[in-house]
Amino acid sequence: MNDGNDDVFRDRLGAFREAEERFFSGGSTPKEYNSVAGGFGSYSQRGGERGMIRLRLCGGRLDKDKLDFIVAAATRHSVDRIHTTTCECIQLHNLVGDQIMDIMEGALDHGINTQGAGGDHPRNVSATSLSGVEPGEFFDVYPYAKEAEGYLLRRMLETRLPRKLKVTFSSSTSNETHATFRDLGFVARPDGLFDVWSAGGLGNNPRMGCLVSEAVDPGDTLYHVAAMVDVFTEHGDYDDRTRARTRYIKDAMGEGAYRDAYLDKLGARMASGGMGIRPDPIPVPVKEPVRVTGDRIHPQRQEGLYYVTYRPVGGDVELRMLSTIADTIRDMEGVELRVSPDSAIHVVNLSGPEALRVSEVTAGGASNRFESSVSCIGGSICSLGVRDSNGLLRRMISAVREAGIGDDSLPRFRISGCPSSCGAHQVGVVGLQGGSATVDGVPVPAYRVFVNGCGLQGRERFGDLVGTVPEGRVPEMVVAIGRAVDSSGMGFDGWLVSREGILADVVSAFTV
Repeated sequence: MNDGNDDVFRDRLGAFREAEERFFSGGSTPKEYNSVAGGFGSYSQRGGERGMIRLRLCGGRLDKDKLDFIVAAATRHSVDRIHTTTCECIQLHNLVGDQIMDIMEGALDHGINTQGAGGDHPRNVSATSLSGVEPGEFFDVYPYAKEAEGYLLRRMLETRLPRKLKVTFSSSTSNETHATFRDLGFVARPDGLFDVWSAGGLGNNPRMGCLVSEAVDPGDTLYHVAAMVDVFTEHGDYDDRTRARTRYIKDAMGEGAYRDAYLDKLGARMASGGMGIRPDPIPVPVKEPVRVTGDRIHPQRQEGLYYVTYRPVGGDVELRMLSTIADTIRDMEGVELRVSPDSAIHVVNLSGPEALRVSEVTAGGASNRFESSVSCIGGSICSLGVRDSNGLLRRMISAVREAGIGDDSLPRFRISGCPSSCGAHQVGVVGLQGGSATVDGVPVPAYRVFVNGCGLQGRERFGDLVGTVPEGRVPEMVVAIGRAVDSSGMGFDGWLVSREGILADVVSAFTV
């Protein structure tokens, strides 16, 4: 379980222990705590009395040992809120005292590293959550993501970055990890090679990435990761945090000059050599093929194997559910979990009878596409959050259920509680970003509404800003969209393409 970094990180935990003790004894402010704790994957929550910890899961992969640890740690500390993130991490919330340190230290014994999960560091390396098992994928990118994760964890000990760096891998055109518009994205091709994209990102002033290298041998992955870090440290803005992301380097230099700078660093790294990789493939079990069907049961690319998808509403998964899944799969060969960027949990490598059993015990959660909408943790927890995006989603679902809207009448929304775009609202068919508006001269909570965004490879676009809707009217707006679709008899997808601007017209009736 130890990848070579864990012992080094364990030696650094004394700095976090001191910060935790000061904060929870009242000896430091949340800001002072976060300045140290962020680099260890912890932040104070709103109110400054509790904290959270973010567990890195490269590619969202969660094997049985890691799952058992999370369940045991959450049970021991009576964790009442567990959240899956769009970066494929798991967050444990509402922690106090030395609980965070206990979890952080224990996680290392199970191959889970929290350091760098926050602050100005390389964040969790994400990969297509079903990489290696998804029908139609080009190839399994996970082994290369894991190598990149290990390299970045080592590099963060010796390199100070201007701000965070997000590296992603995509195995199919679903572009689940938004690899074409992140700081660095490896996009699989049908010929078994990568195209490499860089200098994109969401949040304030979002930007699509630019193609910096084509037909890259996956064995050269680490050369490209190193080149990206080199570009970031040389050209990134260490003085102005608002502009300390890779997309601003591209803005300042121009796309052509940025690509030249990247290729220059890449050439230097490749000339030095020594960073080629040939990782072993991830083994997949062979099981007797038994054909089964079910609403949440899906065939894998491997004959006779299935995966089951469970979608916790708002990304909040109950400890009881995680514990039930852990108990159910304990004696199932090769079965593991994958946390997806849209907050779903996939249980993979199941035989037919095993899939039926897992589907049975994971009943509940989101019941349709709309109820599987993506939301960040929200402003009731996040100290940076402007609005409680998670709470809004639950009110939206209640309103839609009460109105009797059809299951196929609404899309998957993407909701962020602030401009940071932790819900990736810019690429949602409907995206909501928490903010404020003025109504009759009075400031009120509100959400900016974006429509017609898309993250699919080859169809990437940021949504168009339609306007701002007061928070209290957002559920009403959602119901209005559903009723318009219901009356058309076409389902949402057919209704959306039936007339240009039809979605924006419905939304506009609620804007201020």
